[in-house]
Amino acid sequence: MILFLFIQALLTLFISGGFFFNQPKFQTRTIALYFLLFSIEIFYFIHGNTGIRDIFPEILGRFYFSIGVLYGPLLFLHFQSVTSKSRTFIKFDLLHLIPLVALNIFMYDIITMSTIERVGYFNNGENFYNCILNLNYFRAAHQLFYGVLLFLFYKKNAPKLKVNQKFYLGGIAIIYLLTTMVISWFTQFANSWNDFSWYYVICNTFVLLIGYILYQDPKFFKTLKAKYQNSTLSENDMTSIKAQIEDLFISEQTYLDNELTLDKLSVRLSLKSHHISQTLSYLSKDNFNDFINAFRVEHAKQLMKNVGYNHYKIEAIALESGFNNKVTFYKAFSKFANTTPSKFRKKVLNA
Repeated sequence: MILFLFIQALLTLFISGGFFFNQPKFQTRTIALYFLLFSIEIFYFIHGNTGIRDIFPEILGRFYFSIGVLYGPLLFLHFQSVTSKSRTFIKFDLLHLIPLVALNIFMYDIITMSTIERVGYFNNGENFYNCILNLNYFRAAHQLFYGVLLFLFYKKNAPKLKVNQKFYLGGIAIIYLLTTMVISWFTQFANSWNDFSWYYVICNTFVLLIGYILYQDPKFFKTLKAKYQNSTLSENDMTSIKAQIEDLFISEQTYLDNELTLDKLSVRLSLKSHHISQTLSYLSKDNFNDFINAFRVEHAKQLMKNVGYNHYKIEAIALESGFNNKVTFYKAFSKFANTTPSKFRKKVLNA
């Protein structure tokens, strides 16, 4: 296990160097620094759980906690730089370092101890429960806070992101949030630091996967998410395709067909299905189902405003609007109308 972790850490270290020196952009350097710190932490883990600790005890207790409070800020800056290409480092970003400064002020006496004193301090069980365990809780809470922050940031910005950006940032946000929850659990229930070995293996596997993808093929996300990303459609072409779809929907209400699929629509318009998908994603920031459901929800709203449909149940309105079931209808209606069908109908009837 230790040898495997060592090899993983070396690979992560090399990838971070490749990012940092070969792609000198803010967004790549933030993720490069994240990779660098994670590789250092794995080396630090190996140091603390092998005989290397006795050979080189000088670094014991010096860096582990500080590294942990830098992951979140680096990923947050990376997320901001991906969503805004003009994003660069600003003085305001230094506020993210407040926990790091506070942590090192609190640990100043420990950090400045002689090596012999510090080794003795960390080997003392009473010190572990009175101080070191609390530092672990602080680090875990800080990482969990940024895990939630990254997820909320992604959720807030998702509507304006391109498909590849959604896939990339969404994946990292979910993985980081889950790993922070796992590290919080280990902090509470693990018997020793050695129990964290599988955590590091799994986390570093994700890091290496992301690093490999970005380093070898930055456009991998596009091809993975949808084949249409390789298309040569111009924006004018996509505007024309969208107009054809909307004209068909308005004139023939094709969206009312509850068996309508991307392939059926492409045949109806004599267009390639991936061209339609690319168009909807690029111009409407929607996938095929969401685009159709937006029309269906608007149709349902018109039916509920029509007194001739007052005797229709909600489920009947859903079927009349092209939905296959009540559950899908409620989800789509809440998404596009910002209310539920029942509340909307009640508001219309009381108007």
